[in-house]
Formats: sequence, C-alpha cells, structure tokens
Amino acid sequence: MRSPAAKTSLGLLADPEVEKLSASLERESVALMRADVALDGVRFDVGLASYLLASERRGHELEQVAAAELDVSLLSRESLSNPRRGVHLPLDELAPEQVSAYAGSHAGAVFALHDTLAPRLAEGPLAELYRDMELPLARVLVEMELLGVRIDLPRFERMSEEVRGELSELVERAHELAGGSFNVGSPRQLETILFDQMQLPVLKKTKTSRSTSHDVLTDLLLHPEVPEPARQLIEVVLEHRSLAKLEGTYLSALPKLVDAGTGRLRTRYNQAVAATGRLSSSDPNLQNIPIRSELGRRVRAAFVPEPGWKMLAADYSQVELRVLAHLSHDAALVDAYTRGADVHAQTATALFGVDEADVSREQRGAAKTVNFAVIYGQSEFALSRNLRIPRREARRYIQTFFERYEGVARFMDEVVEQARTRGYAETLFGRRRVIPDLRTKNRNLRAAAERVARNTPIQGTAADILKRAMVTVANELKGQGLSARMLLTVHDELVFEFPPEEQQALEALVEAAMAGAAELSVPLAVNLGVGESWGEAH
Repeated sequence: MRSPAAKTSLGLLADPEVEKLSASLERESVALMRADVALDGVRFDVGLASYLLASERRGHELEQVAAAELDVSLLSRESLSNPRRGVHLPLDELAPEQVSAYAGSHAGAVFALHDTLAPRLAEGPLAELYRDMELPLARVLVEMELLGVRIDLPRFERMSEEVRGELSELVERAHELAGGSFNVGSPRQLETILFDQMQLPVLKKTKTSRSTSHDVLTDLLLHPEVPEPARQLIEVVLEHRSLAKLEGTYLSALPKLVDAGTGRLRTRYNQAVAATGRLSSSDPNLQNIPIRSELGRRVRAAFVPEPGWKMLAADYSQVELRVLAHLSHDAALVDAYTRGADVHAQTATALFGVDEADVSREQRGAAKTVNFAVIYGQSEFALSRNLRIPRREARRYIQTFFERYEGVARFMDEVVEQARTRGYAETLFGRRRVIPDLRTKNRNLRAAAERVARNTPIQGTAADILKRAMVTVANELKGQGLSARMLLTVHDELVFEFPPEEQQALEALVEAAMAGAAELSVPLAVNLGVGESWGEAH
C-alpha cells in the first residue's frame, strides 16, 4: 500500500495543471504507466527539443544533449557501483547516496537544458512542430506501445517449421550447384566457393577477405563473366539469406517477446532517431517486414485483432511523389495527380516509348522504381543494381525522367543550392536537417550530401504528414468515444483493431484525418483495407 505522501506525489504526476519537464516523455511515461502511475502535464521534453533543433546530432539522450549543450558529463548507470558485472542493478538495490547523486545530476541537467533549449523553440515553425506535433505524438506512441498487438502463435510456429524446411531444400540445392557441401551461411566458405573454385571476378575486398555482401552478389548476377551455374548458386544463396533473416528475426523471435499476461507483442517507437523525421521501431523492429515477398505477407497475416474484432489498415498512396508534385510545381506531375492518373504508367510511357494503354506490368514496375529512385537520390549505379540492368540503361532512365518532369529537375537543383546557402534543408512544415558536407571538397561526401538535400524536403514532409494524421486520429477516436484502437505505424501505414459495429465510423474518421493532414496542390489519397488480420487488411 502506498503511503499518503506517496499518493500525493503520484497525484501531482497525473495532474495536467502541474507543469513538468522530462528527459524522455515516451520512456518515462511507459515506465510509470507500467507501474500503474499516470503522467500528465509535461510541457518540455529534452529529447524532442534536441531532435528538432539539431536532428543531425548522433543521439538525443539526456547524457548526449547535456554534453553537447552544457559541456557536462552526467553520471551514467554504467558508472554506478555494480557488483554484478555487466548487469544493471535496479535503483532500489543501490546505495541511497548513489541513487540521489545519479537522479539529482539528471534532474538538474533537465532544468538547465530547459533554460537553454526552450527559448530557441519559442516561436516559428519549430515551435509549432514541437507543440502541435511532437509532444502530442509522444503521448499517442506511449498508448500504442503499452497496448501492443496480438499475434497468432500457432500460425507463427507453423510458418517457422515450413521455412526451416524450405531452408533445408535451398541448402541441398546450393550444395548441388557448388559440387560439394559447405556452410551456406558462412561468408568465408562462400568466398572460397565463388572466387577460388568457380573463379568469379572479385568486385570488392575488405581488409581480411573478398566480399560476398548482398550488393556484391547482386552485382555478380549482372556481370558478363559469371556463368549460368554460378548465377544459379548466387540466387539460391540470396534467397537462403532472405529466408533465414525472416525466420530468425520474426518467425522464431517474435513469439518469445509476447507478453504472457496479455498475449500481445509490444514494440518501442523511436521518435527522435531518424534525421528525416520518420518514426522507427525497435525491440522488436516491425518496420522491416518485407512488403512484396510472399513470406512477408504471411507474417502480416499472423498479426490479429482482439477475438471478435477486425483490423483496418490505412496507408497513403504515393505520398512522397505527391509531396514532390506539390513542392516542385511540376505541371505533368500535378496534372496527373489532379486527374487521378497512374503516375507510374505515365513515367513508363516516357521510359519505353509506348502508349499508356500498352504499358506492361514489368514496365510499370520499372517506372515505379525509377520514380522512387529520384526521390531517394539514387545514383545510376544503385538503380542499375535494383533493376538489374546495365548502368548506361539506368543513366538513360534517370535522364528521361528529368526530361519528362522538368519542374522536378529545377526543384532538385534549387533545393540543393538553397541548402548549400543556408546550411540545412527543411520540410514543408519547417523541420530542419543540417547538412555540413554540402561545401566539402571531397566529391563523394558532397554528392552524398546533395542527395540528402534533395530527399529531405520530400521524405521529411511525408513523415510530418503521417505524424499530423496520427495525432488527429488519436484525438478523434477519443472525441467520438470509439473503442477502436491504433496499434501500429509502419512507414506510411496505420493499423487499427475495432469492433465490427464501428467499421463505418472508423473508416470515415481515418480517411478524413489522413487526407486532411496537409493542404497540398494535389490530393492526398488514402487506401483502406479491412480484414481478420493485418495481412488480410493490408
């Protein structure tokens, strides 16, 4: 039983009228709520303030921000006396003087950083991002983290068994193609097979070996000196790696992370990590489940709602290309999205010289890759690898794209020069990313910085749009008194679970919030899907 004094203190934590400062609102809220203690009234968060003011900083933990902004080295948990080597003792097992020194130094740093950082966030676009987007979003993410999502454990077990069987078959096939047994998962043994036994050309060396990385193997598939049996072996190895990673990362791992009490899997959302403004997830990372592979779709099908409920998946359609159309004012892109035309097919007509009605599935797929390659600033080398085409052909694709969309070409040039002058690139909503290498004499570093400058306004604005939508959706769910719950966010997608009787209201709410998250010169389109699982709804 908590003492009256403790109850009073806990009441202060929950009182929204009592203003509070935090080092990490998300982490502190989750820790307190798991102890059945509510936290409200946080007006300033060190990590989020640092993230907005210096997104290029390597980290936004309190210790890192204090070192950068105050030139102060805070006590760390690792520095505390720890008789169990390599294991952090709970604070209640440490000496009181250790805990007071640790907590006091951290609390003092939070106050000092508030005085240092808050005035720099007092007005302008960053102030709006902080007040209206990042702080409210942190509270939304806390609720999602604490809730988690159900997964179908028997289905995961069956998939894991099936994939292990497929991996065994791939190993047998690899041995057959190599002319003998070897450890398919061993880079060193594969190196010997490919470069000593099969005499394939060495494309890249490390300090200790000849590389057999994914990129190198992909390049070997395109190399004219690689014979067909070796190509087949490389394809088998790549498929084995992909399946083994999925099996180890998801099929075997996720069931072990399910909370035995709730039957739900929880991920942690990282709000202050990606310099672009995008959210990421960890412990486990649910962002990297493959979208296009059959196994990736099967993994999604094992994410299920509460018994008797359904799942809704809502994702933006080509949000980054729509942002590009708005920012570049390119007439062809704006017209296509205004008319509801197929932009990928439109690009394919330029790349392949065919009428839109005659564009094949493969041509549209290649055009889609080119469209997004431009957004991410890919080089002709990267595009040739992704499409498995010669570099000269990739170069032609990129040149043709910019000839077709002249406004995009002008925008890309202008945004780089603007970032070079300012020292940073920014999104439509004023989020900034400092890019120091734009003025370096190192050609490779400068080229990489220019790609970042081109990409930041596009990808960063898309990230901001999704964040705005999430805050609005969360508020509307509560405002309308719905039982539906937001479970996951993955890239441009939001996933919900809901009782069947709320389907119509939820669909209308989500579509309106996502489509209305920004006023662009082209409409934001939202795809909605409903099913008995995430995979069925996606």
